[in-house]
Amino acid sequence: MSTEPGGKTVADDMIRETKALVEQAAAQEAEQLDLLGVPDAETLVEAREALGPQAGSLAVLAEARRRGRPKGVRNRRTDDFRKYILGFGQHPAITLMQIQNTPEEVMVEQSAAMDPPKRRMTIGEAKQLRARCAESLLPYIEGKQPVRVDMSFSGVADLIIEGVTHTRDELADIMEADFAPLDDQEGDDA
Repeated sequence: MSTEPGGKTVADDMIRETKALVEQAAAQEAEQLDLLGVPDAETLVEAREALGPQAGSLAVLAEARRRGRPKGVRNRRTDDFRKYILGFGQHPAITLMQIQNTPEEVMVEQSAAMDPPKRRMTIGEAKQLRARCAESLLPYIEGKQPVRVDMSFSGVADLIIEGVTHTRDELADIMEADFAPLDDQEGDDA
């Protein structure tokens, strides 16, 4: 702040102008949409194509008036905030990767160099920090793999369908818990 006469008025004017710009931007962003207005012809045609020729006029009108972000489209504010935050430094994933790639001994020495009178990081704490960084990064590097399901059939009859996998007589033997006769094998005299 200036101590010269008029310095306070200049600062007040700047603050007032800044507030006006912020309010103007907020008003543009939060513009009230007309809920009862009639959609234009192009929007009605797009809604008719989306719903098909069998849809009634009220359904087409409701589809044309539907607001909101289409599926899969990112929020603009999220993108703006991301760009703003990344303007201050590197991506957090890069920081995590740098910490994860730093040997434990170097981390311990760096912690001692920053503030020697205070407690130093131990090798165990450095290992835990590296492990947490690796855990945080892993889902972005390696996607979660689906659970493996073994669909192979064993030699045992897993599926019993009359006329497909077994005959009626075989099914009767299975149901009565009788053993099926072994085929005679040549050279097997045991």
